[in-house]
Parts: sequence; structure tokens; C-alpha cells
Amino acid sequence: MDDVYHFLQLKRMKCYTFNLSVKLLHQKRKRIFILLFMITGLGSSHAQLDSLALKLVDSLKAFLIDEQIPKKTFKDKFMYPHRWYVKQLLKPTNSDLDSTYIRSLKHKLTLALPVAKKYYGFNYTDLGNSKILRFSPNNYYYVGFNIGNIILNFGFYPGIRFGAKPGRGNTRMKDLQLTLIGRRVITDVNYQDYSGFYLFNYRDYSATVPDMNTILIRPDISSFFFGVNTMFVFNYKKYSLRGSFSFTDIQRKSVGSFMAGLYHSYFLGTSDSSFIPLALRNEFSPELRTINRISIYTLGLSAGYGYSFVYKKIILTAAFNIGAGAQINNYETNDKVGHALPINASLHLNSKAAIRYDNYRFFVGLMSNYSNNYALSPRLFNTETYTARLVLFCGYRFNIKQNGRKVLRTLGLVDYNNPVNKKGPAKKARPSK
Repeated sequence: MDDVYHFLQLKRMKCYTFNLSVKLLHQKRKRIFILLFMITGLGSSHAQLDSLALKLVDSLKAFLIDEQIPKKTFKDKFMYPHRWYVKQLLKPTNSDLDSTYIRSLKHKLTLALPVAKKYYGFNYTDLGNSKILRFSPNNYYYVGFNIGNIILNFGFYPGIRFGAKPGRGNTRMKDLQLTLIGRRVITDVNYQDYSGFYLFNYRDYSATVPDMNTILIRPDISSFFFGVNTMFVFNYKKYSLRGSFSFTDIQRKSVGSFMAGLYHSYFLGTSDSSFIPLALRNEFSPELRTINRISIYTLGLSAGYGYSFVYKKIILTAAFNIGAGAQINNYETNDKVGHALPINASLHLNSKAAIRYDNYRFFVGLMSNYSNNYALSPRLFNTETYTARLVLFCGYRFNIKQNGRKVLRTLGLVDYNNPVNKKGPAKKARPSK
């Protein structure tokens, strides 16, 4: 019996060992199968990535490498990116503009002389006592230059300025009011960093303050403002804002267009003690007497309409955009304690106007723009910032279709494969006798 029992136990152990071996073999096969699947998948994915990378590289090479531009000598290699860039600029394009409404003059050299007056300031209003302080910098008139051709169009002000008001203090400023005008999109960028203001409406308090100099000049007040307003022009094929606010287009017929876009702005105003002068503390609410720092964030959507009226050589343009959005006001007091006011609704106004006489060569005119934010439900106090610019300009366009080509040829940017460029025009062969 013992022999039979040991025989059965040995047989059971062999069966268990065999089943365990089969299970391990199955698990090993599964692992091998999964590993092979992963290797195959990774291989195929790497192959797809390599294929995409090769296609991308081939596309970049086809776009950047031009076999017609020489690349043999060191000079050719150095000039290659410049020649390639000029070739892209001079490449003929199929414009979808309606030439009966818009005439493009970007192929001419335009020289203009603008005289600009920039306006900027902010208002500080006590809602409880209906009192307002209007702070303004002591600004100047600026004389600048504008140059435009097929390659570049830019304007600058070299520091020629005049017209500051005496007795209004000195203002240190960094002011950039830039308008980027495209065919479909127009963007206004305003950047103002001012230090040193004066009280613009000081006459409102002349009866209560004997010495006006104590409240008039505020060298301790500084402000920073940054705002961007972008608009999309729907009827861009017929309506050109360039025709009124730049010098590369001319509007030939009266037409208008709807516009839509978005805007964003940030304002920060600071003072050493308080925005309210010491001589006027009793005129304002106690909660406002120690405020020395205010910040405002604004964001919203806008819509508007622009129209250009054309009468012979005179172009009159007006464009208005009204936006609606949200505004966040924060302020700080002399004890360095910050406070936040509830978010409220606000309105945004952006307007442009221009009048110009233009006979395709000589032009003269006046253009302006204005931008402001209005809080609809302010609490405790209200702060409004505004930016504006008035520009008187005159200019002349030079026809450089031939001379401009000569300049580019002299610089080696065009006709670099033409032997005429290097050796001069070929002489005519004399007829044989």
C-alpha cells in the first residue's frame, strides 16, 4: 500500500510540474508576443516620424533653396539670404483687391513729414462728493519723418520737439502710439510711461486755494499704460484704412465697412503720498484721501463701422468702434494695504478721423485718433484713462520703378546672373565687310 501511495504522489507531482511548465510557457509566449508587438509598433511609429521629418526638411529646402541664386563664392553665400529676401518681396502676387476702389502705390518711394501732438492723461473722480481731478503731462509737439517703399514702411521721431507749457512742470516720458494697418486687420498699440503731471482743471479749485502752485504741479505722480485694440475689416477688398491713415494706398471711390475685434488694456498710477493734494483733502471723501496706487485691468470685444468719402482728390474718413467688457480695479493706501473693488462692466471707445488731399504724387492732410475706457458701475471712485494723437502731415511720392531697380542692381541684390550687370551693356558687333 505504501508503494502505491508513493507512486500516486509522484504522479501528481509530475502532473503539477507539467501544468506549471505549460502555464509558464504560455506566459512567456504572451510576453514575447507583447514585446514583438511593441517593437513592431515603435518601429512603425518611428518610421512615420522619420517620414514626416523628411517631408518637412524637403519642404523647407524647396522653400529656402533657390537654384537661380548663385552660391559658389564666399560673397555669393554672404549675399544669398539678402537676395532671397528681396526676390520674395519682388515676386508678383495675385491681389484680390478691387482696383476700381483701391489703388496701391507701394512701388513708389514715399517721403512724408508729420508733426504730431500726443495727448495722454487720467481722471480721478470722487463719486460721493462729485469731485474730479484731471491729471495731464506737460507734453510737446514732435516733428518726425516717414519713409515707405516696396520693402519697408516706417516712421520715426528723432527728438525734435517744441510747445511745452511754461509753469506746468517737467514730464519724463516714454510714449509709443503705433498703428499697424494691414489689408484685413488693423491694430492700435499704445504704450505710455510718464512721470510728472499737473492738474489740468486747477481752475475748478482756484476759489478755495490761495496758492495754486501747491496743487498745480505734481512731479510725484507716475503712470504706466499699455493697451492693444485689434479690428478685423470685413469689406477689405474695397475699403482701405491704409488709404486714410498711411501713405501706401489711395481710396478711389466712397465706400464703408463693418469691423469687429477685441481690446485689452492695463493702467497703473502711483504717487508718493496721495493723488489728492494736501490743500484739497477736505474737498474729498475720507476713504480717498490716502489712496496712492491704482491699477485697472480691462478686456472686452468691440464692433464698429468705418466710411471713406471721396470727392475728386479729397478723401474724408471716419471710423468708430465701441466695445463692451469687464474691468478690475485694485488700489493701495499709504499703509501699504491693498484693496480690490468688485468687477464691473465697462465700455471702450476707439475713434479715428482723417482728411487728405492726394493727387498720387503730392499729399497733405490731418489725421487723429482717440481711445478711452468708461466704467459703467464704479464703486467708491472712478478712474478713466485716455490716449489721443493729432498729426499734420505732407509728403511726396517718387517714381522709382527704374531708378529703384538700378539701386538694387548696384547693391547686387537683383540681376546677379546677368553679365550686363558686371561688364556693362554688350557692344554691337560690326558687320563684316
